[in-house]
Amino acid sequence: MGVTRDLCEEVLIKFYAKAEYVDSVYITMNVINGLLTFSAIFGNAAIIFALQKASSIPTTTKILMQSLAVTDVCSGFFSHPLYIAVVTRIRQSHECKHIQGVLMAFFVISAVQVSVSLQVVTVIGIDRFLSITLHLRYNELVTPNRVLAVVASVWVLSLSIVFVGVSNEFLVGETVILVFGYVGMLLLCIVYSKVYFVARRHQVNIQSQAHVTAHHLSNTTNPVRNVTLAVKVLYVFVVFVFCTLPYLITLTVLLISDPNVVLQGTIQMSAVLVMLNSSLNPIVFGLKMKEIRQIMKSEFRKLFRCT
Repeated sequence: MGVTRDLCEEVLIKFYAKAEYVDSVYITMNVINGLLTFSAIFGNAAIIFALQKASSIPTTTKILMQSLAVTDVCSGFFSHPLYIAVVTRIRQSHECKHIQGVLMAFFVISAVQVSVSLQVVTVIGIDRFLSITLHLRYNELVTPNRVLAVVASVWVLSLSIVFVGVSNEFLVGETVILVFGYVGMLLLCIVYSKVYFVARRHQVNIQSQAHVTAHHLSNTTNPVRNVTLAVKVLYVFVVFVFCTLPYLITLTVLLISDPNVVLQGTIQMSAVLVMLNSSLNPIVFGLKMKEIRQIMKSEFRKLFRCT
């Protein structure tokens, strides 16, 4: 209890300015989070449903994409509402005794959600890299059961990291989370760089050979799909880095310097940018994956006809 109270005090002092200084920022962030709550829930629920019906996406990749969508749905159900609750209470009183429970819940749940997203996006990249390098051996080595085991391991690892962060002193805990964040981001960049260069090389080879014979073209259908899907998931990586990296940088600056209103306002905006990622992923899937887009359009038409 004492550790939790001390952590709450440290988080409150470092991350949240008093409302009299940044009230307009708090109000704006609450409005944005209110809108993002609905887009994260309904957008990702639609993606989960569409992925279930999609036939052109391998089952293993489908599991990983649905895992990412489930994590993003959790952001809509928990992270956004908890952020609104935290900021609302801070606007009323800048004291831990009034917000300790909701602040710690937001701190833990959002940290786990970001950690899981980081790892799942990385695993999606590894999955696509294996699909375009292993070829026929891919289906033998990458099975649905193994992918489910990896997803379960991701959740266990994320919970363990956040537990270490919460159960230690603030500086130690945040350092652990930051180190994991930067290492994860570096690994993410390495994986997707390899995916990009291998996919581009395969695209050139496929295009140069596709016109040889119709028979050859029919034999390259699966490789073409694998390469195309690998290129499309690169957009998930770009959006994730765009939304997450500013928060890591701002958090680093905040931890090595004294808190001030500018940094506290910046960390709030970058935190909302991180949560925005949950609403952008469905847009990326919908725009870049034709079958997903067609399924969603078809279901929306059925829904409106019924109403």
